[in-house]
Amino acid sequence: MSQLIEINWLKKNLNNDEIKIIDGTWHMPGAGVNAFEIFKEKHIPNSIFVDLELISDPESNIPHMMPNEDYFSKKVSSFGINNNDHLIIYDMYGMFSAARIWFMFKVFGHKKISILNGGFPAWIESNNEISNQVEKINKTIYKASLDKSLLVDYKDILKNITNNKYQVIDARSPERFSGTNEEPRPDIKSGHIPKSKNLFFNDLIDQNTKKFIEKKEIENLLKKSDIDKNKDIICTCGSGVTACILKFAIELINEKKNIKIYDGSWSEWGSIKDSPCEKN
Repeated sequence: MSQLIEINWLKKNLNNDEIKIIDGTWHMPGAGVNAFEIFKEKHIPNSIFVDLELISDPESNIPHMMPNEDYFSKKVSSFGINNNDHLIIYDMYGMFSAARIWFMFKVFGHKKISILNGGFPAWIESNNEISNQVEKINKTIYKASLDKSLLVDYKDILKNITNNKYQVIDARSPERFSGTNEEPRPDIKSGHIPKSKNLFFNDLIDQNTKKFIEKKEIENLLKKSDIDKNKDIICTCGSGVTACILKFAIELINEKKNIKIYDGSWSEWGSIKDSPCEKN
């Protein structure tokens, strides 16, 4: 099973009972767009819509935090997903929130998960069928098993500033990383975690095709960004979404890397008054 699925493969397997196609589109705060309403108008045939907000921890004041096993199990069961389904995940941007959905299923022990390379834009570009039919869902009994080893928290990152065990990579734009641009969420300070490196997630995506750049280009980008890929890696971003794009891309060139995600990311770090912060 490939982590990255191409358009032609999905076209051939569109009616394969062993796969479930997930539209995991999520929009930034303030975008004023309802992802599910757009899904009802146009999506890849046989897709189901999975709302990132709906499967995240409802009790956390930090966006997109991992929920507990029971909550995730119940929500995923309501989507008609089985533990042995091969999940193919895409989003309307090509590559944005799909990686977070991929990571959440990975954290909760799902074995067969792939991302559609280029997402919905690449599907349309290839002149494939588009549907406005919302599939009838039969509930299942999904069993999630949380792998905490893939997650780190505020204390872990704070400790890492001193012991420097992990290379921390921030997926936000250079302007947000350097602190020259304000954060999109209110009451969040600007800047970045001390000693972290910046690798803007969009640089990993070909802006014409919306597909991941070639593996050699990913390697060159890591070198250019002064990232030591031999160290253990933690990825962070604004709210734990685009950090997962970094994880996915780096694991394309080193599948044994097993990169961790700082779940709270800058939404947590930037909201804590005395958290160490750099600007440059």
